[in-house]
Amino acid sequence: MQSHKTGPWAGRLALVLGVVASVLILPATAMAGIEGGCTGSVVIDGNTYGPNNDTVDNPIVVPIEQDGVVALWEGEVPFDNRNNQGELGIVVGPFTIRIADWGGANTENDAGNSGSYSIEEFKDLFPVPESLIPRGVYQLSGEHTADGGRCTGTVMVKLEGSGTIGIATAVGAGVTFLTLLGAGLRRKS
Repeated sequence: MQSHKTGPWAGRLALVLGVVASVLILPATAMAGIEGGCTGSVVIDGNTYGPNNDTVDNPIVVPIEQDGVVALWEGEVPFDNRNNQGELGIVVGPFTIRIADWGGANTENDAGNSGSYSIEEFKDLFPVPESLIPRGVYQLSGEHTADGGRCTGTVMVKLEGSGTIGIATAVGAGVTFLTLLGAGLRRKS
């Protein structure tokens, strides 16, 4: 009986397929809104969203295929906001992709802030072309801490668009490839 060695590509392929499969198998689950008294909202493509967008049936819709879309956001905390820091991430399978972070001394103790976030920046965080970014509903989680307290929260985000290839198609092609590869290796032994 011959032994077959596989190159480093086999382990990488298995890892990639495992990540893709986890996106399909592990559903996005929502935790209710925001805790800690913070408030906030975002306007995307003319629609205003807030903490009530915390279910799969009521997500924040991000038109991923539209160019030039900007999310206008605002937030406020009910506590001493000096020496603050925070981050925001989208949960994809077992991983969280950080899409924003902030922090600073805030010696003026400003309780609120506002700004804009380009959806193009968000798309650039993915290591694949825009057409391969998996569409669907995902959990967006974040936290803000400062001298006076802490807020955490989650909402649901729907990455909307068709894409040129669906994630299920990519997984199916990967599984088919591995099956054919496995059958070919068995025949040689």
